[in-house]
Amino acid sequence: MKVLRWVLGALALAYVGMSGLMAGLNALHKLGRLTTVPADLQRMVPLWDATPWWQLAVWGASLLLMLIVAWRLFTGGRAFGVYVLAVAANIAGWWFMQSQAAYQTVFTAAELQYDYYSIGALIVVGIIIWLTERGK
Repeated sequence: MKVLRWVLGALALAYVGMSGLMAGLNALHKLGRLTTVPADLQRMVPLWDATPWWQLAVWGASLLLMLIVAWRLFTGGRAFGVYVLAVAANIAGWWFMQSQAAYQTVFTAAELQYDYYSIGALIVVGIIIWLTERGK
């Protein structure tokens, strides 16, 4: 079980890295610190412009919670409750962002489908965390 917890912790860290990169780029753009946007990210600018600061704060809070999850998984502590909070905040933020017109225009239909795969993966990881902690 210890190896499984380490794998789950590494997955949580990977999620923080991936999601944190996008949140960070969004914040840098809003602050005017992202002077040149790479060509493959140019299409994100309308979405970044439409994203309110409070949503970035919720996103950041969910990533902080996910870091706590990783730390608890690595140290043998209970992580499921914090994981549920992190995922709930993340999905609430995603739902708000996805409801914006800018979100719908930035991504293709196939890319929008990946959101549901990500949410499904988050749920599966949560179930695995719950199963590993069930016996504690």
